[in-house]
Amino acid sequence: MFRSRFLLPLLLLIAAVRLAAAEHLLAGSWRIDLTRSTELSPWKDYELTFTTAGDTVTIHRRLAWGRREFTDEMTVGPAAVTTIPVAMWPDNRHLGAYIGGDHTKHVRGEWLDAGRILRLSTDLVLSTQQGDRAVNILSDYKVSTNGARLTLTELRSTRNRPVVYVFTRTTAASK
Repeated sequence: MFRSRFLLPLLLLIAAVRLAAAEHLLAGSWRIDLTRSTELSPWKDYELTFTTAGDTVTIHRRLAWGRREFTDEMTVGPAAVTTIPVAMWPDNRHLGAYIGGDHTKHVRGEWLDAGRILRLSTDLVLSTQQGDRAVNILSDYKVSTNGARLTLTELRSTRNRPVVYVFTRTTAASK
């Protein structure tokens, strides 16, 4: 009786800690591994920082090359669609596609695989020489089982092949 009275709460505590760790495995800072990623031009550096609060995640993104730098941030939660103002669409700025429509993107997020994968579905309008075009981007942020690698796979409604970016976790010592 004595043993089971202490063993059960201990097992519940361990399970709760493991679940919380899995939900926040994405949290932290990540830097792109250019050798393992889809070509990123016109950027040569890509950093992501994730902050989580319960099921809500804030993604801070920094793209840079030389003196050029672009940063943005968005906070999304599960199920609900979040409307985010967009000043510019930096993902492929050399293609002649710019943010169009009402200069917003509509993002819905969901956690998969016990918090190891964050899936975002983003709808926006891009403006090109041929006119405005509605685009959907499905983004999966997947953390490796050891927590050291993050793979971002983007499926765009305008492309037949996915865009894949591989990141490694950064620490204060590695910056």
